[in-house]
Amino acid sequence: MAIKTRNTHSENDLAASHDGLPPEIVVPELQKQYTNFVQSLGQVLTDITALEVSTMVVSHISASKFIPEEAYRDIYEIPENGDTQYFRDRQIPESLYPQYRAIRRKLLAAYQRIPLSLDQPTSNWTETLPNPNNPNDTPRVQSLLSDSRFLRGLRKISEIKTSLDQYDESFPLNHLIYAQTVMQLDGDILHRYHQGLLEQENRELLIKIHQEGVISGEKQWRGVIGFMVDFVQMLLRKQANSASLPPNGR
Repeated sequence: MAIKTRNTHSENDLAASHDGLPPEIVVPELQKQYTNFVQSLGQVLTDITALEVSTMVVSHISASKFIPEEAYRDIYEIPENGDTQYFRDRQIPESLYPQYRAIRRKLLAAYQRIPLSLDQPTSNWTETLPNPNNPNDTPRVQSLLSDSRFLRGLRKISEIKTSLDQYDESFPLNHLIYAQTVMQLDGDILHRYHQGLLEQENRELLIKIHQEGVISGEKQWRGVIGFMVDFVQMLLRKQANSASLPPNGR
């Protein structure tokens, strides 16, 4: 089980990106970024109503970074039908074909859940994923990858594919999710344990690691929820105070 921490932007990066620009350009751009950030908070709030903790054993941990364009293209190229040339070229075990195809279906499902506004006009929207290798689909791909909700889903799907790509036939029980816990805000808790876990000599250690991961994940989850709620309340108070001020600000 690996815990990854990402910090995609810093204050210094933001300051450097506007260095040397006149105020009439910087201010609207900052306002746009602020608006986009607030909108993304609303989307995040809908996605953090549940906590999922999974424990698996891997032969090694990939240090590759998530690049949306590459991740989308790699998953898009997985065949939907019975074509097996893709798998043979990559020497993928036949037993993993269904799992790879399931990843491709997850990508399509994530695409079909996004707002239709991404494909304007809506009459042009289709249930088919835009082809990243087709120049005519480039605008649709760019719009798709600019949607924060889709990106979060793409990141999760990409992590599953990365795990499959690292599959080692000499250790067939590796890369299996041995234990999974899902917690809902309404109090529902669901525990799942893979049957293979019961056959492991170190099953007690795996269960202990999973339980510790659940405790740690729950603390982080509740901390994030608390931060989000406090932040939204601060924005609402700020908006209310601004609305109560007279036009001259006094």
